[in-house]
Amino acid sequence: MTNIGLPILCAVGAGLANTIVAVTMKGAERYDCRPSRFSAIAMTIASLVSLIVAWTQPGLWFNYRLWIMGAIMGVLFYVGMVTMVRANRLGPPSLPWTMANLALVVPVMLAAIFLKEKLQLIDGVSLMVFGGMLLAFMRGSSRVDEFAVGSRAALVILLILIFLINGFLMFGFKLNSLLPAGVNTSALSAIMYGTGCLLAWLDECRKPRRKYHLKEVFLGGCMGIGSGASVLLLLLAMGLPAVVAFPVVQGVSLLGGIFITALIYREHLNRWKITGIILGLAVILLSVWR
Repeated sequence: MTNIGLPILCAVGAGLANTIVAVTMKGAERYDCRPSRFSAIAMTIASLVSLIVAWTQPGLWFNYRLWIMGAIMGVLFYVGMVTMVRANRLGPPSLPWTMANLALVVPVMLAAIFLKEKLQLIDGVSLMVFGGMLLAFMRGSSRVDEFAVGSRAALVILLILIFLINGFLMFGFKLNSLLPAGVNTSALSAIMYGTGCLLAWLDECRKPRRKYHLKEVFLGGCMGIGSGASVLLLLLAMGLPAVVAFPVVQGVSLLGGIFITALIYREHLNRWKITGIILGLAVILLSVWR
């Protein structure tokens, strides 16, 4: 029970920390935060959080696989963050957040193909219920007045990018368990955020100068704390099969993100979104049962 219980708790904790990410990303769009600046502040804070934790863990830092994987994931993370902020400007925040969580099917399938993780009948049921939850949320986010004028085509492209980027990013966390023995696996998040931080500040330096606003610093800082905590907890949850870990993380993340953003930013909650919440709870229960 202890061996399974701790990873499950870490998966739930990672999902809860992700709700902070959802709220702050919508806040960045609402208060007109510059994506590069918001990302730079967030990545800096997340880097510091990850570095402090990783520094206390045993293991080697100097492994080329660790650094290559961390750098690639850092690029994906930064591009994904900027894409999310821009997508939030074109439609309701539940749509990009839903696509980010739908991406869990990518690591589940890739883990089954490349890591030979066995799928069970209940896994198929869990994925179907998760798909129903996503369809319900997307159906509930179809009001015309929630979209920017002429934004549909651009939003579809951004949503596809969000799906692919987040899917490969999740699979990268799963691959962390394949690093050689003796390597400090906690260092992956520090390298990832450090790479993203470098890219964000390089991008910010290219932009015309603009005064820093308190809301940019506050939202970016909260995003960094939430994201850093989520990734560290996710790494601890990777002892679970991907088909169990990711539905729990993404289910809690999606439910919390949509409910809290709807509450804070007054997004309309209708019967379809409520149905999605109920199905999301079912996904979590099925994964824990599994």
